[in-house]
Amino acid sequence: MTDWVYCPAGRGYPHGGLAHERAAVSSRLRHFSLNMVGISKAMDGKYAIIWLIGSGETWSIPGPEVRPVNVLETGDKWQNKICHCLLPVQDFALNQRNRHGPIRRPGCKNCRTDIDKRAPLQCPICKKRSITSITAKIVADHNHHTGDIRDFIRDSYNTGLGRFKNGQDCLKDALAYIQERE
Repeated sequence: MTDWVYCPAGRGYPHGGLAHERAAVSSRLRHFSLNMVGISKAMDGKYAIIWLIGSGETWSIPGPEVRPVNVLETGDKWQNKICHCLLPVQDFALNQRNRHGPIRRPGCKNCRTDIDKRAPLQCPICKKRSITSITAKIVADHNHHTGDIRDFIRDSYNTGLGRFKNGQDCLKDALAYIQERE
């Protein structure tokens, strides 16, 4: 299992090389967002080598400043949720409700704009950028007639297209319905 951690102090040494290359570590202490979440790659004496999901960078962080986090116990029904950082769920805007209660947006109020600028995958429908399985569920959309993959889109859009039977006529009729009633 992956060793997920968070870094409450938000400081360390940028690590520019492989975990075993001591010379690749910057000699200058720098800062990043408090409580940033990452994956522990190795322990190097008194430092933990951490890949931070928010920046995509590897850092050497003093071991006592790294805390484990069970990512399976984060999210809307838990006390904390992960954006790039481990934060209280109240730091995430309400999005909708389901039978289990409120559902909050995947990105915290402070990071949403930043995520959209830097995340690796952009949905071709809404143009928002996402980190797969962290800030949004991204899935392969395929043509139901040929089986060919069209692109990677947000799960909710893929479900919506499936409910319209992937038919252009049905989608056009739905758009006309909305336009006629506005």
